[in-house]
Amino acid sequence: MQLLDWPFLDALQTGALAALFVSYITDALSRRDRMMGWLALTCLLVGCRHGVLALGTLPGMNPDLVDRAQSLLVVFGFIALCTALTKLFPNHIPPRFPGWIALGMIPNYVRNLVLPHPGLADAWAHHAYNATYLVGCGCIIFWTLRAKQDGDPLGRRLFLGFIGVTLPVVIEIAAHSLFGLKIRLSGFSLVILAMAIGTSWQWFVVHAMESRIHRAEMEVEVWRSLVPGNAFRTDRPSALMENLFGTTWADRVREFPDLPLLAVDGVPYRLKTRVLYHHERLGWYERDGETQPGARGFLSGWTVALGMDDPASAARVQAWLREWGAEVQLWGTMPPREGPYPSVLIWAREPSILAVWREGDIQRRRPRWVQVGGPTTEGPHARLEGTAEERPLRELLQDLLSRR
Repeated sequence: MQLLDWPFLDALQTGALAALFVSYITDALSRRDRMMGWLALTCLLVGCRHGVLALGTLPGMNPDLVDRAQSLLVVFGFIALCTALTKLFPNHIPPRFPGWIALGMIPNYVRNLVLPHPGLADAWAHHAYNATYLVGCGCIIFWTLRAKQDGDPLGRRLFLGFIGVTLPVVIEIAAHSLFGLKIRLSGFSLVILAMAIGTSWQWFVVHAMESRIHRAEMEVEVWRSLVPGNAFRTDRPSALMENLFGTTWADRVREFPDLPLLAVDGVPYRLKTRVLYHHERLGWYERDGETQPGARGFLSGWTVALGMDDPASAARVQAWLREWGAEVQLWGTMPPREGPYPSVLIWAREPSILAVWREGDIQRRRPRWVQVGGPTTEGPHARLEGTAEERPLRELLQDLLSRR
């Protein structure tokens, strides 16, 4: 016998759950979030349950039909809630948990679709599926505790909330099973639980996105550090860019990102940029050696290895080679015994593995070799006496690389 009949509370719970449904389903559809979708479905089903209970107090409504409908709706709502929790804690709640709850609710389906009310079979079926509710709530609390112990951020935030909102459900089941009282306050529990889950999930998503953004920014800084002095962003000041291109360099890059940028000394530089934040640009610059007068740029596309034991001479020759467009590899004083080898080698003395390099096997032919100073021996393709000077070295490389 129903002793407590509060249609106002049912209507209040219906309104609150309807508002949560609209909010959550909009978020779920906009972000394609399955967890929020199942949570929205839970709010819809349980809200419909309390709406049916509120309408059931009107004259002319069939109480038996109302009871059967609300019982089925709350079962499907609980299954939807369990499915949402499997998405919330995928590493702790088994994905088959909603299926187990659906099987445990078979007495509810039989009671509301087949059995007459009231009756002995009806009472026992009611007790059976109430036990399924209690077991399901216990499992949820246990798995949430495991998530909390494993350091899951959502487990830490929601564990106490799960315990608090489960208490009204237990009270409702106990009051109906032991005393025949129908105190339908579980909707308020779901409202609190849905709000807690929704806000925690939004916090988790935002926190994860902020972490990804932070990692991406760190990765960008690492990549930019691999080209020191060449990378730039138009939304940040750069003393190097100002010294090289003037104070208006950022506006010029934004306006003409695909054109060469002329430096203050008249040297053009090629730009490689990408859009960053609408009108801003991110990229790097390269000296356009092909456009310079004289023989500059004739080594574009060539890789030159440099082996010199004098740091000052090595730095000077390296600067010339880069100015002529070459990609320079610093070998030091010990060349590698195996490839891959560069196009040209400039060596300040006879390499220690000269005997290996003199072999006649054409399949293992070494790169073109320029020897600077040192003893006169067979082997180098070209030779510079004394120290390396800019003009003789440029003419020698031009002649060496023009041979067929």
